[in-house]
Amino acid sequence: MRIRELYLKNFGKFSEKHFYMKDGVQVVYGENEFGKSTLHAFIRAMLFGMERGRGRAAGKDAFSRFEPWENPGYYAGVMRFECGGRNFRLERSFDRISKHVSLVCEDDGEELSVEHGDLEMLLGGITPAEFDSTVSVGQLMARPGEELAESLKNYAANYYETGGGEVDLSGALDELRERRKEVERGLKEEERIQDEKRKTLAQERAYLERDLNKLREEYEEKRSAARRAAREKEKRAGQKPPDQRKKGERTPERTREASKHSRGYERNRNILGKGTATGIRIPAGVICLILGTLGILAGLVMNKKSFAVSAAAGVIPVLLLIAGVLLLVSGIQRIRRAKTEQWNDREEETEDGGEDSILRELERQEERLRWEMSRIHAEWKEKQVRAENLREQEEEITRSDTEKNLLKRRQALLLAEEKIRSAAEDLGQQTSQLLNRRASEIFSELTGGKYRGIEADERLEITAWDGERRIRAERLSRGTVEQIYFSVRMAAAELLQEEPMPLIFDDTFAFYDDKRLESALKWLSRQDRQVIIFTCQRREGEMLHEDRTAKKGIDDHQ
Repeated sequence: MRIRELYLKNFGKFSEKHFYMKDGVQVVYGENEFGKSTLHAFIRAMLFGMERGRGRAAGKDAFSRFEPWENPGYYAGVMRFECGGRNFRLERSFDRISKHVSLVCEDDGEELSVEHGDLEMLLGGITPAEFDSTVSVGQLMARPGEELAESLKNYAANYYETGGGEVDLSGALDELRERRKEVERGLKEEERIQDEKRKTLAQERAYLERDLNKLREEYEEKRSAARRAAREKEKRAGQKPPDQRKKGERTPERTREASKHSRGYERNRNILGKGTATGIRIPAGVICLILGTLGILAGLVMNKKSFAVSAAAGVIPVLLLIAGVLLLVSGIQRIRRAKTEQWNDREEETEDGGEDSILRELERQEERLRWEMSRIHAEWKEKQVRAENLREQEEEITRSDTEKNLLKRRQALLLAEEKIRSAAEDLGQQTSQLLNRRASEIFSELTGGKYRGIEADERLEITAWDGERRIRAERLSRGTVEQIYFSVRMAAAELLQEEPMPLIFDDTFAFYDDKRLESALKWLSRQDRQVIIFTCQRREGEMLHEDRTAKKGIDDHQ
């Protein structure tokens, strides 16, 4: 791929600005604030698009950083490039309202679909992360990151397994993880359902056991009450059997009957005598009250005629009234005492004569308690059987068929993940060998043979080898370290990219001395790639002009 033209309709500080690119190594020179980084960002945005960030990150992302200075609502550009011997025109609008993208082959006018992967196919499947980790080197961004290590793992799978780019190792692992998470969510749901069943059965069984305890307590209470009733009945019926009684011995029944007749005779006799006296006193009291009242009335009438007569008439009625009250009170008290004695006699008769009734009541009570005990025992047995059935159901709740299938799927997915990781490690070692071999060749050429090679592990931790010892990269000078990173990036670009992409450097060689820079430019000049160098120094252009083997690049800020 070779970029032919950059048309910044409205992007960052540029508006209606054209930049024309040539083959070979070319330099875009400009002082600080010229817009070199803007051009670099424009190339990336045209190739891969540019989305606005969310939240706090939106204020510092590329979308906000390169928002047009003039007319921010209009945010667009055009790139013309050559790929596979054909010329294409790529146009994008980045603003949110009129956002669109179009890709047209200028040779035949065919319109391609970016949404369906036509642009990705032209770029050889390179991802934005691979672009940033290999051919696109920004300011102070020479060190390859974790994205490159992941891309190399994918390359290993693609190269050794298919020979093409059909396999995305990282994507495959991500897909397996997502499927495994889905299966695990299903397992959790099945486990939740089974747990709910167990909890329901356990709760029902707990209720039954609580009822069983209550029934057990109630049964013991009834049994104790029945025993007490039985003891009371035996106590009240305490008599010898008929065959053990002496001849002529008086039974308790006969004794109670004789006593009852004797007490009845005495009671009747007393009641008769008391009734006679009571019957005389009450009428006499009433007569006295009447006479006393009449006497008092007569005295009041005679009061006007004679004082002596009225005095005598007044005393006698008062005495009659007093006598009448005393007689009435005495008679009423006698009646009350008679009724109390009668009531007491009746109670005695009940106690003596109702012993059989008490015994019969105790028998009925004992029988009722026995019946209730039988009912409680039957209910207890029924609930005990239900509780045992519930316990068996709890034990029978094991894993459902769905849960078993999900477990098998999860195990299979875990095994697949393990196999892919294991294969990735093996393939990664082979890829690392290829990468290290090519990076060592580039590094040795850049250093004039001072260093024989470099070695990068799967995490891109790098060591250099000078023929005698291995030295960790961080212990070397900054210039040498930059050469190591350059070598690794270029080697990775050769491995990962089917379609050679332009090499873009944005003030990448600031830490290179003249000797290192000259070596790097000579190496770049021999590559069959388009090389674009954005710089604020003129030495890159001057060195290229002096090198007759290099193609003339862009001067200054065209």
